[in-house]
Amino acid sequence: MAEEAGIPGHAAKTGWAKRLQGFLRDRGISFEAEGEATRIHLGDIVVEVAEAGGGRGYAVVITVPLPGSSREADEAAGRALADAIRLAGLLGAEGLGYELDTSLPGYPSLRIIVEYMDPRELADTLIAALEKYLAA
Repeated sequence: MAEEAGIPGHAAKTGWAKRLQGFLRDRGISFEAEGEATRIHLGDIVVEVAEAGGGRGYAVVITVPLPGSSREADEAAGRALADAIRLAGLLGAEGLGYELDTSLPGYPSLRIIVEYMDPRELADTLIAALEKYLAA
């Protein structure tokens, strides 16, 4: 059974978010939701769906932890980064944005950002990408 968390009374009200969250629930994928905002847990990768910066459209943000030291730079860290890039590739976007977060010393992370103007397109694309990602 999927681990799901949310704030009571803040369930998704839009069709696209309900469809995405229903897909996650049906597939047993761990996620947290507050309205349309959804945080999906895929091993070491976290995928967030929320309004894009500036309130223009929506974004899928894939966050992957990076090694904080050379002894942490092992095969598992490489697999997590490869998985994040593979998922980003499955989204089929023309443009990807990248942010390096070093705000927590010793715990850097990379965010891969894909923006969408149409939230239904975002949901369709993300569901299809997750199906392919999980099938591999």
